[in-house]
Amino acid sequence: MSTTLAHRGLPPGATRFEMLRLFEQVARPGFGLSSSAVALVRHYVLKTMDGDYLTGRICAVWTQACRFAVALGLTPRSINSAERELEQAGFIVRNAGINGERAGDRQDGAIVWAAGINLAPLVDRFAEMRAKAEALELQARAIQQCRAEIRQLGQRIREADDDDLRERAETVLPDGRTARIKSIDRLIAIREALSAMLAAIESAPNTEARSLKTSDAPEENCAPNIQDKNSSRKRTAPECDPLERIRPTTALSVATEGYRNVVETLGGPTWPNLVEASWRSCGRLGIAQSTWGRACQQFGRERAALSVLLIDRNAELPLGHRYRVLSPGRCLSGMIRRAGTAGVNLSGLFRATERQAQQSQSGMTSPPIEPPPGPMSHLAARLMVGMERRVSDHESQDHLGG
Repeated sequence: MSTTLAHRGLPPGATRFEMLRLFEQVARPGFGLSSSAVALVRHYVLKTMDGDYLTGRICAVWTQACRFAVALGLTPRSINSAERELEQAGFIVRNAGINGERAGDRQDGAIVWAAGINLAPLVDRFAEMRAKAEALELQARAIQQCRAEIRQLGQRIREADDDDLRERAETVLPDGRTARIKSIDRLIAIREALSAMLAAIESAPNTEARSLKTSDAPEENCAPNIQDKNSSRKRTAPECDPLERIRPTTALSVATEGYRNVVETLGGPTWPNLVEASWRSCGRLGIAQSTWGRACQQFGRERAALSVLLIDRNAELPLGHRYRVLSPGRCLSGMIRRAGTAGVNLSGLFRATERQAQQSQSGMTSPPIEPPPGPMSHLAARLMVGMERRVSDHESQDHLGG
C-alpha cells in the first residue's frame, strides 16, 4: 500500500471539525460502529492540521497504538480492534511499515509521506456522511410524528369507551407505549391498525357522535395510552364543560410571549400543542412533574394546560405586584387541593384574566374591578395568590405537627 495515498479534499467551506461532527452523528446509528471507534477517530482528527484536508494532500497520523491507548484510557488491544473495525467499515487505511512500525514526515506544514493511519477514505466520504445524517434526521422526525399520531389514536380509543375496541388495541400495542419501538415500519403498521379499528367503530350505525380530545404530551410522563376499563382518570373534556367555549386561540391571547413562542414552534394554537407547551413550561416555572401529573388527573389535560398558562402569566407580573405568583408549584398545588373541595371556576378565572389583559393592551390604568358575588367572585390573580398562601400555611402546619 502506498504511503502517499492522497484524497480529493473537503467541499469548499467545510472544515475538519464539521467532518468530525458528521462522522460522530452517523457512526453508530448509520454504520454500527463502536464508541471506541468513534473516540479513536476524534483523536485522529485532533492530531491532524487544517492543511491536511486540502485537495491532493495526505491526511494521516503515525502515532503508535500504545500511545493512543494511554490517551484514551484503553488497552492497546482495544485500539487495534477499533482500528480494524474502522478499516473494515471503509473509513481508514492502515499502511504501517515493517513490524507494524509507524512513521511519517511533514515538511512546510504538509505531510510528504506517512506509514500509519491514513484518513483519505474518511475525507472522501464527507458527502455520503452528510446525506446519511440528513436521512437519519428525517427518519427521526417521521418516528416522532408517527408516535404522536399513535398517542392521539390511543386517546380516541379510550374516549370511545368500547371494551372490545380497547382489547383489540391492546393486542396491537401492548401497554400502549411506543418509546421502545425504533422501527418506523413497525410504528406505521401500529398506526394503520389502530386507525382502521377506530374508523370501523366510528362508522358503525347508531354510533353517537363524540367530540374526542387528543394530546401530544410525551408518553414518558403520562399514563399508558391503552388503559383498562377501571381507570380512575377523569375524562379530558366532560360534556357541557364551560371550557368548550374557550378556543385555543382565545386561550393563547392571554399567554406570555415565551409561552406563545413555544406554541408557535409546536405548530400553532391547538389544545394538544397547549398541553405540550404547558408541560414544557413546568420545568421553567419550577413545577414538579408529579404536580403536573396530579393536575392532569384532577382537571384533565386541557384544564391543567390552561391552569399553567394562567400561572405563567401571573408569574411574570412586576416585582412587588400584589397578584404576582411567587411559587408556581405551590399555586398549582393549591388549585388541585381546592378542586377537590370547593372546586375551581377555571372558566371564570380565564375570563377575568382576559378582561385584565384587554385593559392592559388598551392602556387603561383604572384599579382592578371588584367582581360581584357569584361564580365570578374570584379574579384569576387574586385566587392564584390565595392558593399559594394556603399551600404555604398548610405546609407550615404540617411541619409544626411533625
